[in-house]
Amino acid sequence: MLNQIHFQAHFRTQFSTPRLVAFALAIMIALPSTAAVPFSRPAGAAETIEVGAGYIALFTCSAHFIMGRPLEDIMRVEMVDIAPFEPPLPEIDTDRQLVRATDHDGNVAIAAFRDTMGCTVLPPHWTEADIVKLPYVAYPPRPDVSALPFPEGDKANPKMNRAQRAVLSRALDGKSFGEKTVTLATVIIKDGEIVGEQYRPGFGIHTGYRTWSTAKSIAATLVGIASHAGLIDIDQPLGIPEWQYFKDPRQEITWRHLLNMSSGLQSAGAGTGAIYFGGQDAVSAITTTPLVADPNTVWKYANGDTLLLLYGLRHVLNDDLRYLRYPYEELFLRIGMYDSRYETDHLGNFIGSSQMYTTARDLARFGLLYLQEGIWNGEQILPEGWSELVATAAPALARQDGKQGYGGQFWLLDRLPGVPEGTYTTSGNKGQLTTIIPSENMVIVRTGVDPNGVAWQHAKFIAAVLETF
Repeated sequence: MLNQIHFQAHFRTQFSTPRLVAFALAIMIALPSTAAVPFSRPAGAAETIEVGAGYIALFTCSAHFIMGRPLEDIMRVEMVDIAPFEPPLPEIDTDRQLVRATDHDGNVAIAAFRDTMGCTVLPPHWTEADIVKLPYVAYPPRPDVSALPFPEGDKANPKMNRAQRAVLSRALDGKSFGEKTVTLATVIIKDGEIVGEQYRPGFGIHTGYRTWSTAKSIAATLVGIASHAGLIDIDQPLGIPEWQYFKDPRQEITWRHLLNMSSGLQSAGAGTGAIYFGGQDAVSAITTTPLVADPNTVWKYANGDTLLLLYGLRHVLNDDLRYLRYPYEELFLRIGMYDSRYETDHLGNFIGSSQMYTTARDLARFGLLYLQEGIWNGEQILPEGWSELVATAAPALARQDGKQGYGGQFWLLDRLPGVPEGTYTTSGNKGQLTTIIPSENMVIVRTGVDPNGVAWQHAKFIAAVLETF
C-alpha cells in the first residue's frame, strides 16, 4: 500500500463521529487536483462521465487480450450501452499490450494487460512508464486438458434431444427469456456431466466475458477456503489495521456481516465506478467510510462489503505475493478454471466484487464445486457446511415470496415461481448467473451482455430447463 493512503486512513479514523469523518472527506475532495494526487472518491463512487474512458479501456483490454476477441465485436457487444454516444474508438497497442481510450472531452485512460493478471486501469497520476510497477505473478503455461473429460478437462459431448436444443436456442434468440436480451453462453450440468451447452457466434469453451458481480461469490469462496485452513473465523471481527484506533465502532464488523452484506457501513452500493474504471485503489475507498447502522441490522447491497472481505484476506495472509497467488493456487487451478483471471487495481488489491473474466465452462466448474458441497476429486476444499452457509438467508433481509433473497454473497431463488427449494445463484450485472439446484443435482450457467434496462428472466429459464433436461 502507498504510505499516503495509510496516512489518510489513519487520519480519518482518529475521528469518532460520522460528521467529522464526512468533514475530513469533504476536505479531501475540495483540495485542488494535481497530476501527483491519486484519483480518489468517497466509497469509490464516480459519475459515469468521469470514468467513461476507463470503462472503454478496461473492457476492450480484457476482452481482447484475455479472450482474444476483435475490436469490432467488442464495440458491438461490450459497448452496446454507450454506442448511442458514439465514443471514439479505443486504440489497441498489441506491442505494449495495453489499450488507450479517449472520451469526447479529451480525457485519456489506459488499461494495461499482464498475461496472468488480466487488465488494470492506470490511475490518472500514472503514465505508461509506470506500468512496470503493476503487480505480476508468473505461472506455468496452461495445461493441455483437451483429452481429459469434463470437469478435469475439456472433453464433453452432450447428446441433446430436439426439445433440449430448442430450449437453449430460445435462450439465444433475444426474446424468449427477455426481450432484447443478449445471451453469450448456456451450460447445463446434471449429475456432474455437461448435458447441454450452446454459445453465441464468436464465443466458445475458451472464450468468455466479465463476470460482474458473480465475482462476489468467488470472493466468498476464497474466504471459505481460508476458513477451512484455519486462517479465518467468520464470526470474529475483520481486524484490518485502518480500524484499530480509539475504539472505532467499525471494529465490531465481522466476516459474516460482510458476507451477508450487512456491515452497516455507508457506501455507494453498487456504484463504485471510481474503483472499477477510474483508477482509484480499492483500499482508499472501502476503509474510510463511517458506520451508519449497527452491523447485522440493515441489509444493503454494497460492493464495498465484498472488497473488504478481500482486503481482510490480504491482511490475514500478510504476504502480498501469496495474496496475489491465492485465487489461482487455492481455487482456480485446483478445479480446472484455467481460463479465469481475477483482476486487481494498480496496488494489487483484487477488485473481486466485479472484475473477473472467465468462461461459462469455468463457471460450471465453480457451480459444481458447490453442488458437491465443497469437495473436488475427494478433497474437501471448502469447510463442511459452507454451501449451506452461503445459501442461508441474511438475518437483516427478510424473505418474501416472489422475490430473491440474499445469503453469503449468493442470491436465493427458491421463493420465485417454478424454482425448486434450496436453489441459489451467483448473479452479475447483465445476466451472469451460475445457479446451483441441489434437489436436481444440477448447475445452470447463463452469461450475457444484456443492455441497460433489459432483464433476463432467469426463473422462467430454470423452469424450461427443468422441464426438458
